[in-house]
Amino acid sequence: MNILLFCYKSMFFLVLLIKFISIIKNIIKRTLSKIFKRGKLLLSEKNRNKKLIGYARAIDSEGESLKEQIDKLNELGCNVVFSEIISINENFKPELAKAFRLLSSGDELVLTKLDRAFNSKSDFITIMCKLYDDGINLKTLSGFSSSENSPKDFHSIFKVLNELEKLESDNLSEKKREMNKKRKIIGDNCGGRPKISPLKESLVMRLRGEGFSYRSIRSQTGLALSTIRRIIIDSQLIKQ
Repeated sequence: MNILLFCYKSMFFLVLLIKFISIIKNIIKRTLSKIFKRGKLLLSEKNRNKKLIGYARAIDSEGESLKEQIDKLNELGCNVVFSEIISINENFKPELAKAFRLLSSGDELVLTKLDRAFNSKSDFITIMCKLYDDGINLKTLSGFSSSENSPKDFHSIFKVLNELEKLESDNLSEKKREMNKKRKIIGDNCGGRPKISPLKESLVMRLRGEGFSYRSIRSQTGLALSTIRRIIIDSQLIKQ
C-alpha cells in the first residue's frame, strides 16, 4: 500500500514538473520574441519585390558588343533586359523608353556604362533627377551606383546640377533673343533657319572647344556643316 501511494505521489509530482517546465518554456519564448523582434524589415525582405531592369545599346557595327552587354546584365540577375541597335545621337530610344515604363519605386535600372543610355551630361542630370523623384535607383557595371545606400545629399547635388544646366540654357536663350533683336535693327535675316535645341548647341561648342573638326562634329551630332558653322559664329557674336 505504501509503495502504491509513493508511486501516485511520484506521478503527481512528475506531472507538475512537466507542466512547470512547459510554462517556463512559454515564458522564455515570449520574452525572447519581444527582445529580438525586428522593428524594420531585413534588406532581403525589402528587396524581395524589387525589379532589376537592364538596358543595353550598341551602334550598327557593334553586334558583338551588344551581346556582351546583355550577357553581363543577365549574369547580374536582371529580371528583364531591353536592348537595341541605335545611335547615341538619337534623342528617342524606344527600348530605353520601355525600360523606364516598366520601372517603379524601389526598382533599379542597370547599365554597363552611362553612355549606353545618356546622350550627354545634361541628359544624364535631367533623367537622374526624375529617377530620384520616382524612387528609382541606377547602377552601372563600371562603378556608378545611386541606391538606398547612397549618401542622403546625392539627390540634392543632382537637383543643384540640374538647376545649373537650366541656368546655362536659359542664359544662352536670352542672349540669342538679344542677338536676334540686334539683327533686326541692322536688317539681317532672322528667319528661315531650323531651330536647334540649346543642349545640342552646347554640345557643338563643347566638341569644338575640345578640338574636333567640323566634319567630326557633324558625325557626332547629325547636324549639317552649315548649321554647325552658324552655331559657332553666333556663339562668337554673343561673347562679343
